[in-house]
Parts: sequence; structure tokens; C-alpha cells
Amino acid sequence: MKLIVITLPEFFAKEAYFIDLLFDNGLETLHLRKPESNETEFENLLKSINPKNWNKIVTHDHFQLAEKYNLKGVHLNKRNHVTPENYKGTISKSLHCADELRTEKNKYNYVSLSPIFNSVSKKNYNSKFTEKELLELKYKGLIDEKVYALGGITAQNINLLKDFGFGGAMVLGSIWQKIENPEQFEKNFKQFQTF
Repeated sequence: MKLIVITLPEFFAKEAYFIDLLFDNGLETLHLRKPESNETEFENLLKSINPKNWNKIVTHDHFQLAEKYNLKGVHLNKRNHVTPENYKGTISKSLHCADELRTEKNKYNYVSLSPIFNSVSKKNYNSKFTEKELLELKYKGLIDEKVYALGGITAQNINLLKDFGFGGAMVLGSIWQKIENPEQFEKNFKQFQTF
């Protein structure tokens, strides 16, 4: 299974340092998600990240910067749901139900399905799927290596995702809880690398 980290929606001090720290510790893909950002703020963060890591970043916002900075890809969502014309990078999309999996999954390099567990970072964003439903989706071939679990993923429950057939996990809230202490932040991240 693969791991993708999603950034916090708001900017914070030394964010580029922590993003580079994730890459230095083996992260292969980061989703840069700043829904309230303007292009200048977003671009300033990108410029602060080590350029060797730009090709590991997928953007949820300001798609026009994807080619300028040779980013890994774009992630379609409710705010930004149109792929840039003639775009050649990776394209992923947020999905939230079985019907969307059935009709959308094969149009993209990979997709996220959420919320699998109760969210760590969003209040009242609770699981939409029972264990039985997830297993049914697996046996129908709807959950496979192209589908990443999102929502409430922690070091304690991440191994359950293998039983449901997910190709990986997208983690947000659980990763960013220890940013006041870089050593603790690294340890926290490394817990997710054992699955």
C-alpha cells in the first residue's frame, strides 16, 4: 500500500520545512491543498519547498502552476473539477460513494474515497461506509489499487485498509498533530510507513 499526505488547509510557519522533512523521510507523494489561498500565497509556499521535491507534489488548487513547477499532478475536487487542457501529468479525483467509484474511477490515475473512518481534522465528517459495504466494494472490484482511503486514517487503523483492498491511504489530520516538535513529527510520520 502507498501513502499520500495531504497538507493542512491553512498555511503555518515553517510549513515548507515540514513538507521537505516528509520527503526526506521517504514520502513519495504530497497533495498540496490550500482551498482559501490566492495564487501568490500558494506559489510562495511552492518556491519555499526544495525544488527536487516539486515532482512529488499534486495540487488541489491553482492548476496553472502544475506545469510551471513541473508538479506531479492535479487533484480534481468540487472547487476545481476541470482538468487543464492538454495536461500530461497525473490526474486524481475525490470520490464519496459507490456510484462515483463505478462511473469515475477508471477515468483517472487514482482516486480517493472518503470518509472511510470518522475524520481526525473535520468536525462532523463521519464514516459513510460500514465494514460490510467496504468488503462488498472490494469483491465487486470497485476498491482496488487505484483507490486510496481518506478520512480518519491513523497509525492504529491504517492496517485495516488492506482487508478492504485499498491501494493506499491519504492522511491529513493524523500527520500534522506534532509540528511543534520536528523529532516527534518525524516519529509520527514513520508510524505510517510500516503498513
